[in-house]
Amino acid sequence: MAIQIIRVTKKDNKEVDYELTPAAKVAFESNFKTGWRKRLIDEQRESDLWWFAHYLMTAKGETNKPLDDEFLNSYKDVDFVIDAKNG
Repeated sequence: MAIQIIRVTKKDNKEVDYELTPAAKVAFESNFKTGWRKRLIDEQRESDLWWFAHYLMTAKGETNKPLDDEFLNSYKDVDFVIDAKNG
């Protein structure tokens, strides 16, 4: 089974991967009133990837900052990665 990952690139180019959890998917759908897959595929908003990254970092206790310009500008990039490794 493929694993969906939100990959965040820090200012020092270090990449950190966060597995997209069921809780994050449900929170996204509850917040945006749409399916997460449909929105990521159809609209391709970078802000959605940052929303997931922030949610996952907060859930892991890695940040307590709001999702604002200061938070966003402390990172370099965000990507959605599907890891389709076969057992």
